[in-house]
Amino acid sequence: MTDQAGAGRPNFEIDRSQRRLGPIWLTPGIGPANVLTLFFTGMMTIVFVTGIGVLTPYLLAEHLKMPSSVQGNFIGTLTVYIEIIAIALVIPLGSLSDKLGRVPLWCLAFVLIAVACVVLPMARTPEMFMLGRILMGAGFATGTLMLGTVMADYPQNASRGKIISINGFITGFGVVLVAAIGFSLLPGYFADLGFDAVTSGTYAFWVIAAIATTAALVTAAGLKDGRPNKTEEKDPFLVNLRNGYNETKGSPRLSIAGLAYFVSRGDLIVMTTFLTLWIVNTGTDAGIETKVATERGGRIFAVSQTAMLLFMPVMGFLVDRFDRVTVLSLSMGIAAVGYLALGIVGDPFSSPYIFPVAILAGAGEACILVSGPALVGQEAPGKFRGAVFGMMGFCGALGVLIHSKVCGMLFDGFTYQTPFLYMAVLNAIVAIGALLVRLKTGSQHVRQPAAAE
Repeated sequence: MTDQAGAGRPNFEIDRSQRRLGPIWLTPGIGPANVLTLFFTGMMTIVFVTGIGVLTPYLLAEHLKMPSSVQGNFIGTLTVYIEIIAIALVIPLGSLSDKLGRVPLWCLAFVLIAVACVVLPMARTPEMFMLGRILMGAGFATGTLMLGTVMADYPQNASRGKIISINGFITGFGVVLVAAIGFSLLPGYFADLGFDAVTSGTYAFWVIAAIATTAALVTAAGLKDGRPNKTEEKDPFLVNLRNGYNETKGSPRLSIAGLAYFVSRGDLIVMTTFLTLWIVNTGTDAGIETKVATERGGRIFAVSQTAMLLFMPVMGFLVDRFDRVTVLSLSMGIAAVGYLALGIVGDPFSSPYIFPVAILAGAGEACILVSGPALVGQEAPGKFRGAVFGMMGFCGALGVLIHSKVCGMLFDGFTYQTPFLYMAVLNAIVAIGALLVRLKTGSQHVRQPAAAE
């Protein structure tokens, strides 16, 4: 929401004639039930993204019998293919969501994930596995794009940090319980019932497919389209695409946000894929059973996600009280420190510092998950918001395309922890860049006058 009378400066005033959910003031037409559905749908979207990352090493080891020495490069190459599809999809999908609405596309995302979860564990060759993951990647790209867009649609500008941090808290709680712990234990659960390793993995993914189908039904029933100015005549599709690009290019704040998306999506790959891959491969190299190593990876990942969960309210406070580019710079700096710590901590099975480092990395993840979307939601014009978030999705997909391949090569060619050091450097660069943008554009304090609170 931008104050057109204020030379494009963000409008932080609260329209108290609208409804609210707790401290979150909502835009016209949006009710508390829609926000609660958003929290559930957003949580499930990230649960699938992270949960599949936790279980991927199990499929590589048990279903494909792939040696650990080539898994890093395989994951990197696979992610490149997935992100090529994502790059082709995100900008058109963002613009399409401005034309058709967010809800149908988000339901489609869950359907794609469900279908992929049915067929993926039946793959017995790397090529078939790649096809299943590409289909799932299309679902992930669509779902995460709709999450960011709807999260920007629903709140008034002064409440962006609150809704993002509350959603992040709920999502983190769900990721810890469902993805990091629940999904990682599913193969072992079926193995304890007497099934072999491959059948156990297959049943685990079919359970996830059923959960994804349920999420699609809940989304269709409870989510409401939050597009602003729906009664206005819409620009043609290609014009809307161009407008989204021009809005991003013409704003230093949106440009640095795009750079942050470029790096932070790589952060997600490191945390959801290479963190578990590092732990599982370190364990199997030492003779530890794959199931046991996977559970250890799930516990460490759960600790990092719990830290992220607890740090979300802190970030919500900061982005709703201070200039959001300043907070973005601070966030990327904290993330850089967290990844540096992961890169030097040592053996995840014996280091006494592994859990404190996981906590620090989780806090850094919370920082980037809140600060980037809050800034984009503030700066993106309502009419082109989907297109602008499509541009952010493009930047993120391009980042994953590059960082996943680089991290895969570093993982196989150097040490299992080198990808963390690589991401630490990139986060530090963006932190410095955001600070320079802040100095160039001045301060836009978010704190409300006393009378408005």
